Amino acid sequence: MIHLSTIQNLRFRYLIGLSAIALLVTSSYITMQHVVSKQRDYSGLINLASHQAGLTNRIAYFASLMAVTEDEAEFSMARAQVGRTIYKIKSAHEALRKGSPEDNIPKVVNDSLLTIYEDPMVGLERALTRFLERAQQVYDSDMENLNTGSAAYLFLTTYGPHVLEPLLDAAVDEYGKIGREAILKIERLELIIWLAAIATLLMEVGFIFRPLERQVRNTLDSLKSSVSELTDTRKRLVAAQKLASVGDWELDIRTGEITWSDQIYEIYGVSVEEFSVTRQSSLKLVHPQDRAMVEKDLSSLAREEASLNMEYRITRPDGKECLVYQHAASIKGNDGRVKKIVGSIQDITERKELSTRLEKLSQHIPGFIFQFHLDPEGRSWLPYASTGIIDTCGIRPEKLKNDSQALFQLFHEEDIGRVKDKIRESSKNLKTWQDQYRIHHPEKGIVWLEGQATPELLMDGGTLWYGYIWDITERKHSEEQIRKLALYDSLTGLANRRLINDRLAHAIAVSRRKQNFGAVLMLDLDNFKSLNDTKGHNVGDALLVEVAKRLRNCVRETDTVGRLGGDEFVIVLEWLGEEEKPGRKKAMKIAEKIRLALNRVYILGKQGHAHHSSASIGVSLFQNTDINEGEVLKRADVAMYEAKDLGRNRCCFYNEVRQTLVNNRSALAHDMQIGLENEEFFLYLQPQFWGSGRICGAEALLRWLPPGKEPIPPGSFIPVAENTGLILPLGEWAIEKACGYLTDLKNQDLPEDFAIAVNISARQFVDEDFVGKIVSIFKRTGVDPRRLKFELTETCLIQDMNRGRLILNELRGLGLRVELDDFGTGYSSLNSINNLPLNALKLDRSLIQGIENEGSSTAIVRAALAMAKAMSLMAIAEGVETRGQRDFLVKEGCEMLQGFYFARPMPYDDFKNYLQTILDFPENREQLVFPAEGLSGRGLRTV
Repeated sequence: MIHLSTIQNLRFRYLIGLSAIALLVTSSYITMQHVVSKQRDYSGLINLASHQAGLTNRIAYFASLMAVTEDEAEFSMARAQVGRTIYKIKSAHEALRKGSPEDNIPKVVNDSLLTIYEDPMVGLERALTRFLERAQQVYDSDMENLNTGSAAYLFLTTYGPHVLEPLLDAAVDEYGKIGREAILKIERLELIIWLAAIATLLMEVGFIFRPLERQVRNTLDSLKSSVSELTDTRKRLVAAQKLASVGDWELDIRTGEITWSDQIYEIYGVSVEEFSVTRQSSLKLVHPQDRAMVEKDLSSLAREEASLNMEYRITRPDGKECLVYQHAASIKGNDGRVKKIVGSIQDITERKELSTRLEKLSQHIPGFIFQFHLDPEGRSWLPYASTGIIDTCGIRPEKLKNDSQALFQLFHEEDIGRVKDKIRESSKNLKTWQDQYRIHHPEKGIVWLEGQATPELLMDGGTLWYGYIWDITERKHSEEQIRKLALYDSLTGLANRRLINDRLAHAIAVSRRKQNFGAVLMLDLDNFKSLNDTKGHNVGDALLVEVAKRLRNCVRETDTVGRLGGDEFVIVLEWLGEEEKPGRKKAMKIAEKIRLALNRVYILGKQGHAHHSSASIGVSLFQNTDINEGEVLKRADVAMYEAKDLGRNRCCFYNEVRQTLVNNRSALAHDMQIGLENEEFFLYLQPQFWGSGRICGAEALLRWLPPGKEPIPPGSFIPVAENTGLILPLGEWAIEKACGYLTDLKNQDLPEDFAIAVNISARQFVDEDFVGKIVSIFKRTGVDPRRLKFELTETCLIQDMNRGRLILNELRGLGLRVELDDFGTGYSSLNSINNLPLNALKLDRSLIQGIENEGSSTAIVRAALAMAKAMSLMAIAEGVETRGQRDFLVKEGCEMLQGFYFARPMPYDDFKNYLQTILDFPENREQLVFPAEGLSGRGLRTV
């Protein structure tokens, strides 16, 4: 061991100190390089994260261009930009999550960053994925299908960027925080190195380099921290300003010096190197029309501490005009005077253009688009509503920006609760809100609206809906009109058959469940058809409307009044009690009330026509039975027709006896149909004679002779045939059969005036093709029309005298003779009969009975014969059964006679033999006796 001298020792120690210093410097250099490297890496990381917000705005811009452009080339260019930007966002996102060694982007992960990205409700990963999905939908859309009403477009342009920007900012902040923490770790390592070096230096050199080392270390620490913070802040500020097209400026009031950030130079379109920023040069770039306003606002800020927001136009040196938004505020110095003015400027040209386009588009579509915000405390407002809300709801959008209460006050009181419940439900389950409701429009009155909106959960726990509301009042009115047409009678406004069946089925079900009696009243207006025929359908309709009003006034609100059709009405009564007897009394009381109300005089039409009417009412009770609504109505119908048969203008309860009668008639109608198909009907002939005793014709009479059964009396089946319409085929068959008989008798030596009379029913006579059918029969049979006579009752003619006169003239024109049957039993005026083209009057058999004895019958027959003579009509008497009747009629001038005194109705073959005998031996006519056919009276006639 060599002992060094003190100087050498000092030198050695100095060298040791220098070595320590060199080591310290070297370590510091390496550490600084590492810090700078980390700063570079994290700066790239932060820039990449910050760049994503700009890319989302870029997608929103080009998506808007795709939606509004009509140029296919421009659409393709914008679409390509959207696609490239989607790729850039995805690439940047992948680099941020996984790292990129090629781009010096480190993979950075911590719990806070995982929360920001992967939070299931408000995570950036989910929000960015939704944004890119909407962007991809826009990218995949063609020019025809993409429009400003598309949900994806609305999300991208109006709502998407505003959701992502806070999340992206949070990510950028977290990356910055991670960077700073990493650098602090390196600094801690450096501190350890420094501590080791200091320990060595202290051990070697004592206190020589201690003050120097402390000063150097403090200086370096302060410098590094300041550089790091300034660099980081500047980069973030520049990146943020560039992405948001925002720049900041500062005006020193005392010196007049103005300082601009780099982004303001870019916004104003001037170069940092070439443009000299002064107050005057800055104002020159402001649009001439806005310059005075800007200068005035800046002057006011220079006088007192305040803040102002303004929008104005600037004109760039290249001629482009931009719209900017400026926020400026003045700051006071220690002396209380304004020291400087600071502010920020944002280029809002594109945003304003998009807003203007959206507003213009919204003006050309019905309804309005809106944003509805509901915070966790229950407060709500509309951050945005297009101007269509003014016409749709009668309220300006400005009134709703801070509070939506003014809108809810317009809601219909019956709908407001349901609408709010659906809004709360949509907020909870985040499902689309959709509803139809009414509002009280200040000018239009009650208005129907329909709306739907998509909810989005906000970070503060509130909900924001994006939706559209439109006016559906006309559609609702149309639906209501359709409903009324489907369920209500268009003339009276009463329930129609469909609604009656529904209400009756419900009433029966309730009656069965509650063990409570109900009833159905069916009524028919008496002689309504006569009013229609004489006064016209307008008056008839007026009567039906008035009847409907009276019916409503006679029943309770819980009862149903309906019109089945024509002049038939139905009333459904409910809750008549649990016992049948009181229920019957209540039902009959209401029925009588209705009958009396309908009996009051009616004043109808514009002319004030006074009309008296009555109604026949049938009542059917129901309770705990298995019958359905059809059976209940059928029973009421049966009761109603019993009231008609009993003389009309009365009320009748349903009874089984009447039902049995109806069933028998139905069965008879069915048997008649079968009998017609099986040729069970026959045409009998009853001879007719002149008063001199010479045969002159016969009357054709129908007979029904079912095989193996007793003959059916004509009085039984003729009314059924009339009611069911079977009289039409029967009557046509009878005419053709009579024509066939006449054709067969052509070989007989018939008198020149011989003719067969066929009765014509009212149903046949009103047939539109009646004459055409007669002509067809004549052509088929080849009969001589002069050999045929038609007998018609007054019922055939009085329904429409003018039409009847025309048809009779046509028949007369064919060669037919026309006789008025059953004369003396009708009620038409003689003047009307006199104007009809008739050949004869046929006195009813009821007038002939008892004429042998002088009395009223004799006077009536004489009067009838005198009237026939006065009208130049032949007189025919039927039902002549005695010689005294014959002698009286011949004496009084009756030309033609018919009855049992001469001959009974007989089959055609028997008539043919009878006729031949009469023609061969006319002197033996009174000795000819034919057996009775087993049927009393004149039998069936085709009335």
